Order: sequence, then structure tokens, then C-alpha cells
Amino acid sequence: MRLLARSIAAVLLAAGLAGLAHAEIYRWTDARGNVHFTQDLSQVPASARTEAERTARAESQRSSPSAALAAVARTPRVRVSANGVLQIPFEKQGNAMIVYARVNDAVTAPFIVDTGASDVLVPAHVAQAAGIEVGHDTPHQTYQTANGLVETPVVTIGSIQVGEARVENLRGSVSSGMSIGLLGGTFFNNFTFQIDPAANTITLFPNALVRGGANQDEWRARFRELHATRDSIDEYLAQPELSDVALIAGVKARRDAAAAELEALEEEANRASVPQAWRD
Repeated sequence: MRLLARSIAAVLLAAGLAGLAHAEIYRWTDARGNVHFTQDLSQVPASARTEAERTARAESQRSSPSAALAAVARTPRVRVSANGVLQIPFEKQGNAMIVYARVNDAVTAPFIVDTGASDVLVPAHVAQAAGIEVGHDTPHQTYQTANGLVETPVVTIGSIQVGEARVENLRGSVSSGMSIGLLGGTFFNNFTFQIDPAANTITLFPNALVRGGANQDEWRARFRELHATRDSIDEYLAQPELSDVALIAGVKARRDAAAAELEALEEEANRASVPQAWRD
């Protein structure tokens, strides 16, 4: 029974089903490397409670259908000039390259060019002016930064335009701790580019190795995650010991949601002309 209970808890967490248990599930790892689960925070050692609470909040956010949908940007669209080449100017401030980007056709703000950042990061005051809403159900993601791990809300940005270069429907995050944004991978990954420090320009070319703003590994990871979620739920539902009718109904609902997310991803991949080999 103990093994079955731990298996149920693990499946709930892996499939994003914490909300179906009618209470948060706290997880921690002891000094021997053993993983424990409980719905009673007082049972978690004091030294592990902060991490257990953070994990429980993250699982609750991922279990929200509206949050999951909000985190998935539609297929990015890129405006390209007649010859397929775009140039954007930048200003130098020390070692930083600064560009001025128009966000959602509503507000223009400075951004640091950071091609190593995975997403575009928008300061909270810019996001607010651009009509980007962040609520209690907005999903969060943890990013590795020079100052350590930072958890920020993840949103879909309607458009980012720098000079003649424009990308629509791209993923970004909102930071309340930064006064200037970062122009990162979800913008630059749609192109190959060259930086000319003498002319203070970045030249952008269409990127044949990217579809919909993501490369082969990123597309395959998205499909693999959804397939794994669906398969883990199917494996869980096949257990002969399972008898909780309400829990079974909830798990089946999550299975249907995973199938719908997979179907939506297939449609997004079709619009972006993603090869079948990138979906396996």
C-alpha cells in the first residue's frame, strides 16, 4: 500500500494533477536521496519546507488549463524584407548593445541584446504599458542568470519590432526586478545574424534551421514531454488496484487535456512546416 500511495503521488506530480487531489502535494528529498510526498506541510522537515512549497506551487500552476494555454505562444511570424535581409541599429553602452524595441505596437523601450538568453524578458512597467497581463494563474519558469536562479511569469508577446525586423506571437517573461529588458532567443532564433561593431548594426537573415522560432531539439522536446505525460497517465490508469472513482475521473480529464495539447501542438507544427522527423 505504501508503494502504491507513493506511485500515485508521483504520477500526480509528473502529470500535473496536484489540483485533483484537493490539496497541495509537498515533495522533498532526504539526506539519503529518498524522495518523500505528503499533503501535510507539517510533516516536511523545516529545512526542506521552502523548496517543498515552491515545488507544490509550481505543480499547481502547471495543473491549471488556462495557465498551460497561456504559456504556449502561437506560431511566431517574421517580417522579412524583399531580399530576405534585415538590419537593425544598436547603441553601445559599455559592453552592452542597446536596441529600441516596439512591444505590441504600443510602447517603445530599450532592450539589451542578449542572444544567449532563451526568451525575451520584458520589465514589468513595459509589460503593463504594452497590455501584457500577469495574474495569479500566469505560469512561471525558473531561469538561470548571472545572479542565480530567478522565477518569473511566462507570457505570450503579441509582437516585438526593432527597426524593420518584426516577430509576432513570441514567448517572453516579465521581470519586476529589471528596469531594462533583454532581447533574447525567442526573437533572435528566428534568424541567423551578424553583428558589425564598427557600423553598430545587426544584420538578420532567414534561419533555415528554425521553424516557428524553435530548432529541431526544441520541437522534439515539446512533443516528447506531451507524449511522456500521456503515456504515464495511461500506465497509471491501467493499474488494477486503482478504485477511487473521483480520482480516476480526474486523471482521465487530465489525459484528455494532454491529448488536446498534443493535437494543438501538431496544428502549430503544421503551420510552421515542421518536418515529421522533428516530432518524434
